[in-house]
Amino acid sequence: MKPGKGSRVRQIFEDGHQIDEALRSAVREVIRKHRKHNVPVVIWRDGRTAWVPAQDLKTTAQPTEALKGKRVSKPPGL
Repeated sequence: MKPGKGSRVRQIFEDGHQIDEALRSAVREVIRKHRKHNVPVVIWRDGRTAWVPAQDLKTTAQPTEALKGKRVSKPPGL
């Protein structure tokens, strides 16, 4: 089922900022929980998975300047 031309879902996907912010927020929360429980985080680095102590990862409340206002990609068909 495709979203309609003027649907809110389509607008969210086309703009993408709400999706990007939701993902950033989720990552911050995961890192916070891993720090609390002293559990490493698995990340993708140099084409492989890597275990990184959560304390070694930095989080920011705001998007970095490099990512601010940019979309990495849009879903196909939009």
